[in-house]
Amino acid sequence: MSQPVLRCLLFVPLLLVDLPAQIGSDLDRNVGGVADAWFAASPNARPEVPADLDGYLWSFPDQVRAVVWESYKEAPLHATMKKDFEEKKVRSGDYVSPYTLKTVGTRPAGGWPLFIAMHGGGGVPKGVNDSQWRIMQRYYKDQQDVEGYLYLALRAPTDQWNGFYTGYVYPLIQNLVRQFLVLGDVDSNRVYIMGYSHGGYGAFSIGPKMPDLFAAIHSSAAAPTGGQSRARNLMNTRFTFMIGEKDTAYGRAARCKEFAATVEKLKAAHADRYPVVMEWKAGHGHGGLPDRNKIGEMYGWTRGPRPTAVSWAPTDGIVKDHFWLRVPDPRAGQSIMADIGAGNRVVLKTQNIDALELWLDERQVGGEAPLTIDWDGVTIPVTAQASLTTLLETLWARGDMERAASRRVVLKR
Repeated sequence: MSQPVLRCLLFVPLLLVDLPAQIGSDLDRNVGGVADAWFAASPNARPEVPADLDGYLWSFPDQVRAVVWESYKEAPLHATMKKDFEEKKVRSGDYVSPYTLKTVGTRPAGGWPLFIAMHGGGGVPKGVNDSQWRIMQRYYKDQQDVEGYLYLALRAPTDQWNGFYTGYVYPLIQNLVRQFLVLGDVDSNRVYIMGYSHGGYGAFSIGPKMPDLFAAIHSSAAAPTGGQSRARNLMNTRFTFMIGEKDTAYGRAARCKEFAATVEKLKAAHADRYPVVMEWKAGHGHGGLPDRNKIGEMYGWTRGPRPTAVSWAPTDGIVKDHFWLRVPDPRAGQSIMADIGAGNRVVLKTQNIDALELWLDERQVGGEAPLTIDWDGVTIPVTAQASLTTLLETLWARGDMERAASRRVVLKR
């Protein structure tokens, strides 16, 4: 095996010893001004970020993230997304999905939890899918004993049989979440997705592909899709699936049992991981599952955006990110097991991976001590310090400050 060649961004932070009394105004003027200009520019005309601003990020990371997030939210690049938000729709390329939105209860202090609900149908005429969408707008019951949340009933972008679980859906869901983080006053660590039948298949595919977007995921009356629903990707994300024992069409019940068996093996190998549960309903078929209060069960779960260990098996070239990992050329047949241990040591066990990136920050790796990367048995010492440029670039890429990074390590074999 050839030894990896490490290419990383190295920045020496300016330690701000003599800070002005009003840190907030200083950050607004320096960091905020640069962030405003950076996000306002086109990608090929963005200004260079002065290296001496990295010191603010080193010394005051939380405050810098808050200032940069405000700059990002107010950036003119969101004009089209803002128009879609006002019209209650989301788009990705040529695909557009309308949605309805309902407010239940009062806003929690950290922002609104968002529940995305996907309807049944699929592979039927438009009128049938529209009817199923209307049912989903009221399907999950309002939960009066929780503080409050937003309930979004999403219309599939097409009437195809796999309208909630094919290639064009995943970037559309990413854009929907981004839309509500930027414009909807939503708590980024409390986004949930769920669905029944056709929508349940969507949850069974969207969830394992993009678990880092969600606090919890639920599927009813559906099954995993071969080659798409990878149980190993759910190491850190709550995932439940409800299936009736008589729901045998298309092998649904049997496939759910197989998925559950795979999960049990993963739990045995990784203690305290994989919060995944099958809800097997004896006597039930495809309809009438007792899941209409599922929001109340999911409500208490929150996302941990930076777990110490992650497991990822990409399924295609569409989704390039998984928690603090990025693979520039993902494809089926690849896998990564990554773990951050004591002493800033990152252990990577991979298959068929020739290039990957680690998107980290001070909450995972601290101090000025270098990182030690163990990539498939090859040890590499790395210095990757906080960079405002990295924070801007990764926030622009993901649209989620909790998944943006201040330290980026680029690895290539």
